[in-house]
Amino acid sequence: MVTLFLPASGEQIVIHHVFSVAKQIDALNYCTSLSHQRQLFHGSKYANFLGILSRGLVMPKIVVEELGVVRTDIGCLGYGIYFSDSASTSLKYTTSSATRPGRRLLCICQVALGESANYYSFSPTLIKPPNGFHSTHSVKRMEENHSMFTDNEYAIYQLDQQRLLYIVEVSWIPNDALNIALEQLPIVHHQQHALKLSEHVEVPLTIDDEVIEVAEQDYGLICPSSGKLVPLKSFHIRAQIVDATVEVVLYQVYHNTSSTPIEVKYVFPLDENSTVCGFEAHINNKVIKGVVKEKEQAKQEYREAIKKGHGAYLMHQEQAQVFSVAVGNLPANNEVIIKITYVAELEIENDDIIFRLPAKMASWQSKKAMESKDQSIVRSIDIVDEKVEFSFKASIRMPYEITKLFSPTHRLRRKLTDCIAMIELVDNVLIDRDFVLSISLKSANLPRISNETLLLDDDNGKTTSNNHNSQACMLTFYPRFETTTNSNEQVEIIFIVDVSNSMDGTHVQQAKQLTHLFLTNLKVGDTNTLFNVVTFGSDNDECFPVSTSTTKENLDKAKHFVLHSLIHRGNTDLFAILHRYSLLPSSSKFGRQFILLSDGHIHDLNSILALLEHRSTMRHDRLFTCAIGNVANKHGLKQLANGASGGGLTTIFDSNYRSRWKMKVLNILEYVRQPCVTSISINWHGHVDEEQKFNMQAPKMIRSLFNGMRLSVYRFIQNCHKATLTATIDGQEFLTTVFSSTMTTTKGRILHCLTARAIIDDYDNGLLHVDESENELFKVQYKQDLIDLSIKHSVVSAYTSFVAIEERDTNMDIQTLQPGVRLLDVMLDRDVDLLPYIGWDGDVSNLTSIKEKLLDARISLENASIQSKKETVSDIEKLCEKISYRTGGDAKFDTMMTIIRTYRYSLNEHEKANELEEKMRNGMLVNL
Repeated sequence: MVTLFLPASGEQIVIHHVFSVAKQIDALNYCTSLSHQRQLFHGSKYANFLGILSRGLVMPKIVVEELGVVRTDIGCLGYGIYFSDSASTSLKYTTSSATRPGRRLLCICQVALGESANYYSFSPTLIKPPNGFHSTHSVKRMEENHSMFTDNEYAIYQLDQQRLLYIVEVSWIPNDALNIALEQLPIVHHQQHALKLSEHVEVPLTIDDEVIEVAEQDYGLICPSSGKLVPLKSFHIRAQIVDATVEVVLYQVYHNTSSTPIEVKYVFPLDENSTVCGFEAHINNKVIKGVVKEKEQAKQEYREAIKKGHGAYLMHQEQAQVFSVAVGNLPANNEVIIKITYVAELEIENDDIIFRLPAKMASWQSKKAMESKDQSIVRSIDIVDEKVEFSFKASIRMPYEITKLFSPTHRLRRKLTDCIAMIELVDNVLIDRDFVLSISLKSANLPRISNETLLLDDDNGKTTSNNHNSQACMLTFYPRFETTTNSNEQVEIIFIVDVSNSMDGTHVQQAKQLTHLFLTNLKVGDTNTLFNVVTFGSDNDECFPVSTSTTKENLDKAKHFVLHSLIHRGNTDLFAILHRYSLLPSSSKFGRQFILLSDGHIHDLNSILALLEHRSTMRHDRLFTCAIGNVANKHGLKQLANGASGGGLTTIFDSNYRSRWKMKVLNILEYVRQPCVTSISINWHGHVDEEQKFNMQAPKMIRSLFNGMRLSVYRFIQNCHKATLTATIDGQEFLTTVFSSTMTTTKGRILHCLTARAIIDDYDNGLLHVDESENELFKVQYKQDLIDLSIKHSVVSAYTSFVAIEERDTNMDIQTLQPGVRLLDVMLDRDVDLLPYIGWDGDVSNLTSIKEKLLDARISLENASIQSKKETVSDIEKLCEKISYRTGGDAKFDTMMTIIRTYRYSLNEHEKANELEEKMRNGMLVNL
């Protein structure tokens, strides 16, 4: 024990232990080229040192926003890592241990200061040193300089300008009392090797499919006070499918049978490819349209409206794939119609376009959404259960010929031409299982460009093209190529399971369950597949010395190894595993297929990326990363997948949607046997829309694409009728040019909403910059712009909500409010039959029926009395409007001539006759 005395302050520093820290990776990355190399002190809380030993020092922005650590300094020189040449200065930022009273830890680091910029006043917004400098220096206050700083401190803004050399255990007297015996500082790494995972986390010995499935639970309209489900009075769905996109309108109708106002919440599920873009409430012959606003502002306006007794509706995304509508002050004895519009990109399965409607949602989603209560002023009550009226209709427009249109889950009525179809359910009962519609096209795999000119609805529900200059574009690339591997060539698969300290008990369990699912779906006895399983933390364990065959015995051993392996904890040292594999070539000529299951908090990512890029033994290796946990570092995992020379893919395994895990696992196991399209770039031939804040493509960075996997890229760009795709397949560069056509050019808002959603999602989860700090900086800088984009295109995001306020007279007797508008009146504005002259499957042709009616009507009109002619001529005229001159032929022409003669000669209405004659002439010019 060594004691140092500080005469100026009267303090003492007692040194108990000095621990040397030698991390090879830090030494390799350290910037030795800068001048002014110094050993300086760094102080931090005692509780932070497990993370410091695991990950090293981290920039304050990452510490605060991602790791949830509270800063101990005020950041007078901005977002840097701070050091001091005075131990007493750095000790101010330390705290004593809760379990070892009187002890605190202090870092000694090697720091490459380079040229330091002197500061005499606070500058808390700095994110980098001034140009020409490598660090900043807060100059201690002296009489001659009038500085605002009480101590000398230095700040750096690049992690490679420091490396940890020593950790010193000290007591700072008189701040710490020395009243305990000396003890050796415990090392967590040594303690964890003796512990079994089962002592901390219960992992089943076997994992059946039921463990992976999400439990079936009810969802819908809920009373927050009781948590009881309230059945809807009626539920109607209208969909407009255009190529592989869809716009869906949901109508929920429910009735407050109580004599008092109530508050209810409707929670409904959407898949990960959907985004809400419209919200309306219809009540008392009024239409209250929702407006997208910043989330907190929307909540505040909602609460204020409730206090004033106004009607209020709030819809926002509670969490990924779950949306909710809070309905406040629903009047007594009244109906309300909630209309929600969302757009989605449809899935492709076995070359078919698949449209799904989810039947139910998981209980955890309902409960989570109910936990946030928006108001407590209006009480919630139970509502009497009653049968739900239900209907579903959809229009379909395709760029190519429709070869098959059917639902494997429900009975349909259809109208069908080459590229256009109408469908509706035969049994209009509320769906008790997912509704699935399958659409097969003659040329589904052809790459194509879809262009859309923005077309919106005005306040009267009519379409308007005032925004005709705004154009959105979707490029769809759907590669199909012959695999170069033959049936006798081996594939080597290495499962790497993260069980480090960053994976808490739940995440470790999920990772092991997912690994078990992978192993279960490997083909037993496949002589062309070799595999191994590695678990890692600070060190690692292998199931087998070398990759082995998939015999039943080996697979059973691997499953037991996964479920019962030791906790490694400590650092997430993936580099050591990959480095070891890089020393020897793969046993497969196509390289190793690494499948990493992790939360993405990987130590020393740059060294791993350099290893994947430069090692010749890994030039064919591929890396499939599986994101585990709700706070997974998706950026890091995507960097790893993109960094593999042979290609890679990042797949998110959401614990709340485990029913989808098996399909994702099967897809990955299929991809490991396929060639891969890499280095994808797109040259857009169009005019950049300068009015759009975001005019780059989304996703911005594209790395890999596998056989049969669809790639959709969005962009706001004008007059883009051609795009050139460049990609590499098996080391050879390919180039293809894609053109648009009249069949892929539309008007509407679907692509605009999807483009906005793609941009927002790319900023939330995409790879905007290879450097993680720059990537996070992009997100912060453009957050407000993303909110503005969300508001402009009415696309709900994680930052925004729909809010609608209906101002009411507080002196008005609520019980006398008129009943709600009829649902049919609301829905007719949306219902457009694209094929009015074609009958439904199994029906007599509607066209034939109309022609027969026209023939009978003409004969009846010619032989009728004057009075009868007055009563029936207008009805026959309306019948003629249901058919064109092209399809109606002589039947319509002859009937219209009879109607004109009736008005002119029998009824003496010459102006009406002339009007119909002119209308008939124009109609024939258009149709014929």
